[in-house]
Amino acid sequence: MFELKVKASNGRYFGATEIYDTTESLFDFAQKLIDFPKENKKLLYEAGVKDGYAYFFMNFYYIDNTWHIGVEINLEDNVATEFRHEEKDKLKLEIIVEPSSIDNFQRELSQLATTRKGTAIIYGRDNRLDN
Repeated sequence: MFELKVKASNGRYFGATEIYDTTESLFDFAQKLIDFPKENKKLLYEAGVKDGYAYFFMNFYYIDNTWHIGVEINLEDNVATEFRHEEKDKLKLEIIVEPSSIDNFQRELSQLATTRKGTAIIYGRDNRLDN
């Protein structure tokens, strides 16, 4: 197990959380991203426990014939479960990405799963960090 620090933004909304996952689970997901969406029209990844301590969910889905891909991202912040349910920070957002962005993300994610070091970034059409 290792800790993943996840940050997500679509240019308007931003959230962050820390979750734990295994290198095997992360690497398996990275391998499923190869050539997405040619084989599958939908691909899911999740870590942590929904409505638990912390949670991260990504849903990749095919949008149109121009190869645009939607990525739904759900984050839940690290808040102990004895607190009020309403107090827990949650975020759900969507980014639209190009297949080349998924290819780069897949390579970075595979490297991250293998070495347990580094960063994997998937850029949407208008959420680049260097804007």
